[in-house]
Parts: sequence; structure tokens; C-alpha cells
Amino acid sequence: MKKKKQIIILLLLSIHASAQNPHFPKAEISVPCTDKFINDYKGKWLTHDPKLSPISVNDYHDEVIKRLNAMTELVRETYPQPMGSDAEWTGTFNKNSFANQVKFVKNETDKVYEEQVKINPVYRYLYRFDLYPWTCSGKQEIMNAYPINGYTDLTIDANYASFAEGNYLDGDEWTIDGLPIKKKLPKLEQWKGYDLCTSQGGAYGPMVTDRSVLITRPGEKPYKPVTRQQFLDRAIRYVTRYYDEAVANTKVFSDKAQVEELKKDMSKQKKDALQRLQDELERTTKQGLLSSPAIVSAWPIIDSQGDVFTTEAEGGHMLATENPNYFRKNLPPYVPQFFVLSWHWDDLGWSLQFRRDVEENFPIEKLQAMIDK
Repeated sequence: MKKKKQIIILLLLSIHASAQNPHFPKAEISVPCTDKFINDYKGKWLTHDPKLSPISVNDYHDEVIKRLNAMTELVRETYPQPMGSDAEWTGTFNKNSFANQVKFVKNETDKVYEEQVKINPVYRYLYRFDLYPWTCSGKQEIMNAYPINGYTDLTIDANYASFAEGNYLDGDEWTIDGLPIKKKLPKLEQWKGYDLCTSQGGAYGPMVTDRSVLITRPGEKPYKPVTRQQFLDRAIRYVTRYYDEAVANTKVFSDKAQVEELKKDMSKQKKDALQRLQDELERTTKQGLLSSPAIVSAWPIIDSQGDVFTTEAEGGHMLATENPNYFRKNLPPYVPQFFVLSWHWDDLGWSLQFRRDVEENFPIEKLQAMIDK
């Protein structure tokens, strides 16, 4: 009987939320609609729809909701009054994994893909706060974009490696202890004592409209930087294999003269690319930097020119593997063990103000205090 009552209550809440959040609502205003009017327009927090926050593990429902509500309170503290928009939050909690061991295999078409060897299950939170913009739809009428969100949002990810962009390259050379080597988001600057990262580094970093912060236990990281020594060892093996396979693939051509010319060209490219890496290995060794983090440039590793290593300020990416020792096994599965806080904005006045409010007011120390609890 109790479960039936809960289902009825959930259904009523969903119907109520749907009624409170009509699609593409319009409103008449008493003055001409302008950009300034929109920027100064006070929106509202929409009624939360439980259907938009699926929790896949029912056993932890109450604990999960408690933490999602705590995240909502942090956002309300940061941005209590939506301007030029209406606000809505959603949250999910589901099974995921972290620091899986993999191997790279080829399918029948010789395409390389990643195959899981050992999976380390964890549970992921994804809290999302979206702002739905109001716009002028007539001389004295405004319309809201709901349910189509804009480009202004804030997310809180827990126990998920959204601080990395994906694998550096595919191939068994690009693993350490079976863990794939990934590109970490580049650091732009320090913010409230944390590394503030962007989706693009170098000169484009200040111009992109997104920011991310990794929040962990003090002194611990859920990733391990790849050293220059580790990178160069793998790069030399990869370049050797790459060009050896390229030479072997010339057999598809029937023209013997063409084949010999291609083999000669590939052999020279291999020699030059390996020389570039050998020169960097010698230089790095002399400078005592073999154990320093590998921050690689955008130059393809198979090239014969360009810097191998650079800095994040110059557009480089730090390489890292996920750290399988970060997660504490003695904690309940629903407990967040690290967070990634991210926010995006548009070039509209109210959206730019949202960015300023987040960067000035978000109580990051309260989010950090939720780790392991």
C-alpha cells in the first residue's frame, strides 16, 4: 500500500509540474520589448519535474535525493533570482565506471576500437541547472524558450571523469597498466584556489564560453599525470608501428614502381619522425625533465617537425590516466568522492551576469565539503 501511495504522489507531482511549466509560454507587457527589458526581466524557478531526474538505483533513492537537493541549495544561494530567463534543475544517478583497464583491437575492417578488460563500477551523479531565455515575440509581448534550453547552464558532475576529453590516441602503446592515456582539460588560471579549466587552451582559452573546476580531497587527484619519459617511450613505439604498417599496406598497389616510391617516402618520414622524438628525449634527459608531466603540443606525433612538448598556456594538453586508487572502497556507493563543476554562458546581458554571479558567489567550499559524505 505504501509503494502504491508513493507512485500516486509521484504521478500527481509530475502532472502538477507539467501544468506549472507550459511549453513556449507568452506574456504581454506594458512597455515596448527591448534587450534591456529582457535583461532586467525577473524570471522564476520552474517547478521541478521528478520524471526529469531518473534514479536508476532505488535502494539509494533517499540518499541521492538528499544530495541533489543540497546541490540545488548551493545554486539557489549563488543565483536566487533568474534574470531574463526561467530556471529548472534536473538530476540523474546511475551506474558508471572509472579507471577501467582496456585493450585496443582491430575489427574486420581494420578499424581500431577500445575493448574493456576490467571494469571498475562506480555511481555517477549529474546535476544540471538550465536557464530558459525570454525573448521579444512582439512589440509588447515576450516568449520563453522552454522546454528548449539556451547556452546558459551550470552542471555538477560527481564520480565521473569529465575533466578529461578522451583518449590521446587509440592503440595499446597509449595505455599505462592497461589504463588509456587521456587529454586533460587545459588550465586557464586559478579561481578560488582551484585550477580553472576550459575546453580549449592557449590563446582561445579566455574566449571560449565555458569553465570547469575539478574538486577533490585535499592533496589527492583522481588522475595521474603521464611523464615525459612515459610519453616518449610510447611515442617512439607508436611511430615505428605506424610507418611499418603504412609500408606493409603499399602491397595493395599493383604498380611496382609506385610501391617502391611509396616505401622510400614512408621510410624517410619514419626516420625523420623518430629523429624528432630522439632529439626530444636527449634534450629532456639533459634538462632533468623526464619525470615532469607531459604537456603535448598540437603537432601530430607522426610529424617530423614542431615542438613535442609545450605548455597549457600555449595550447598544449596535459596527458593523464584515471587513478584507480582514488576511490575509497569503504564508502557507500551513493557518496560523491570528487566533483567537476562546470558552467556555460552566452553573449546576452543576463547570461553574462549569470557567469559573473557564478564566478563571484558560488560557495565552492560547501561543495568540497560534500565529498565522502
